Amino acid sequence: MKNLTRVALLAVVVSSLAFAEDEAPPPESGGSGMRRSGFLLDASSHERPMLLGIHAILPYGHYYGGFGIGAGASFYIPLVKDGFIPPVNDEFGIDFGADATIFFYYAPFSLTIPVCALWTFHITDKFAAYAKVGIALKIHPGWISPVFPDWVSVVGINYMFSSSFGLRAEAGYPGFKAGILFAF
Repeated sequence: MKNLTRVALLAVVVSSLAFAEDEAPPPESGGSGMRRSGFLLDASSHERPMLLGIHAILPYGHYYGGFGIGAGASFYIPLVKDGFIPPVNDEFGIDFGADATIFFYYAPFSLTIPVCALWTFHITDKFAAYAKVGIALKIHPGWISPVFPDWVSVVGINYMFSSSFGLRAEAGYPGFKAGILFAF
């Protein structure tokens, strides 16, 4: 019985050492936890895709236009692919596009053309959070002064299902946007 117990203990120790080696990440994987490839603390160099976003809009903050609904598109070009903070997986780029909105009160239609700086932090290889600020040109046909400047300030998230398709949601001024992303 003592020999059977010793053999069982030896088998447990050897198997636990074998499993411990299997669980450790290989050196070429880029680390473990948040240091894994594509995660927040991955300080390696990255290639960043351009993104085309198509979204629905629920604007708010337009006291002159009332409740509205709309659709738009945006295009993102990465400029600083490895960001400004070396130990963090971030990137910086420019985002521009057009949003068309229909209002159900005073101003029936609005076209917004924003140009924004977008700073993205890649939390995981699929999930990223960003902040975006910029300026916009607002066009309200039929107004006495139909074209005027505006501003944009939002925070948002991207979730990529694959390397070329994902979802985006953002909230801030001038409203809430949700849509799909195409990377290329």
